[in-house]
Amino acid sequence: MTQTASFVRNLAFAISLLRRSSPHAFHFAIGANVATGLIPVAVVYFGARLIEQLTQGHTLAAVAALIVGYVVLCAFQDSLDAISSFVLDTLSDAVRITVKGEVNRAVSTFPDLSIHEDADLRETAVLSASAGERIAELVMRLYAVSVGIVIVIPVTILTARIAWWVPVLMLLAMAPATLLRAKAERASWDVCEHHASTFNELRLLERVLTQPDYAKDLRTYAMQDWLLHRWHWRYRGYFSAAKMVRVRNAGKLAAASLFASACLGVSLAVIADGFSASRFNVGDLAIFLGALVQLRDGLRAIVYNFGDTLAVTYAVHPYRRLLEAHAAHRRERRCEAPKQPDATQPPTAQLSLDSVTLEYRGAATPALIGIDLTVRAGETIAVVGDNGAGKSSLMKLLCGLYEPSSGSLTWEGASHRVPRIVAVFQDFARFPLTPRENLVLPDRDDSRAAASLQAVGLNALLSGLDKPLTTEMEDGSDLSGGQWQRLAIARAVAHAHDADLLVFDEPTSALDPESEARIMSLLLETAAGKTAFIVSHRLALTRFVDRIIVLDRGRIVEDGSHHTLMQANGKYARMFRAQAAFYH
Repeated sequence: MTQTASFVRNLAFAISLLRRSSPHAFHFAIGANVATGLIPVAVVYFGARLIEQLTQGHTLAAVAALIVGYVVLCAFQDSLDAISSFVLDTLSDAVRITVKGEVNRAVSTFPDLSIHEDADLRETAVLSASAGERIAELVMRLYAVSVGIVIVIPVTILTARIAWWVPVLMLLAMAPATLLRAKAERASWDVCEHHASTFNELRLLERVLTQPDYAKDLRTYAMQDWLLHRWHWRYRGYFSAAKMVRVRNAGKLAAASLFASACLGVSLAVIADGFSASRFNVGDLAIFLGALVQLRDGLRAIVYNFGDTLAVTYAVHPYRRLLEAHAAHRRERRCEAPKQPDATQPPTAQLSLDSVTLEYRGAATPALIGIDLTVRAGETIAVVGDNGAGKSSLMKLLCGLYEPSSGSLTWEGASHRVPRIVAVFQDFARFPLTPRENLVLPDRDDSRAAASLQAVGLNALLSGLDKPLTTEMEDGSDLSGGQWQRLAIARAVAHAHDADLLVFDEPTSALDPESEARIMSLLLETAAGKTAFIVSHRLALTRFVDRIIVLDRGRIVEDGSHHTLMQANGKYARMFRAQAAFYH
């Protein structure tokens, strides 16, 4: 009962999706569906009456109306088939656009990074990615099933007039195939769900093998062969499991088809005997034979397309789960709108972390442990520590990309108050967009774009604000690693004025020394009067911030000014002196 209820819910969801994707095409398809199902029955009837009257000696003039009706019906059916093909293609494309758009929206606007890092959510997203194609298939499958139903109902009535037991026998004959088809599709989907992690790995391997980001290292270290081997090996694992299920069920379905054919043979034999015994006339025989073929074709369309419809509804399930998870996470993170800053008043907001712990799912140890931190409005804080100390995790937590596993993070005393944040991440994004689009500026604010690019030394981009920064597009060009990092900083500078919180995580890691010095001065200037965090392994800048916190294995072990921490002669002092030794 649970599986039936799930099928009904998924099917209803899919049909609703078809309707809202393209209402006009959807309603036309329904009308065409009814006509396509009824026309063959009418053709059989007209043909039978034509044969009956001709065998009774009627002249051509007497049967002219039947001939015209027969031809008109055939012509209408051919025209309807041609038009329906285009309409169904349009509906399929509309569904693909809707589904892919909603999947892209759900993944990209997920409130935190769990959509990429939680295994269940990630696999749901992977399965959802193929839902567009599968639901587009539903257009054809549902059309075929419903046409089959529309054919079967009147044909059943037509044949029941001659021998009531024939349609009953044919319906019963197709029952085993229907049940076996349903079980086969369930088994095939179970294989897909079991291999969701395989599909994710295949997607990653395909990206490594085909995308320019990996091309240089791929060729330098001759990684192609073993990565291709791994891709084939992983794909073959899924292929073998899927093939086993298909082979096992193909034999059962073949046996069920033979049983259905035997029932058809019984029906034909009985009707032939009835005609020989003069229980039926020629017209009845023509109606019966034509109707029997239509009945068999209609039932086959229902059974086999119903199986494919089941397969599509299974694919709908992860898509629905993704949308529901997205909505649930959005509700959990819903908060009051950020307040507009008053430029005439100094900032008064305060950031507080109380016993905050952050654990990544599946990690052996927490990334952050018992973090207690109060930050006054307008403070600039440097965060330092060894690799893996938890610096980037803390920055992502501050940016709202993670929720604390325990403890609380409050802004202005409210746990649901979200500040406007500007950030430059250690693994900054290289958007294959134009410089203008990379700066994410409203409309065509050229003066703001120019000021931001000039501030980071990217004056050369001013003459090509609308040229794509990728060689994979026409007239596009690429940037060096340092230029990409400066563009990320320019993006932050362009939006810093309206921000409550600035986060800079290793913002100068790809820059040369002179550029780094200029950019550090720019960042400190940008952070003036703002609450700001700067993560850096280069400790020269720590002398110019208000406060330094030192992280070690996920804990804050030191907190104070440069002078205070140097006098304490602890971890910070050792790190600073070790780095300074190279400059003497």
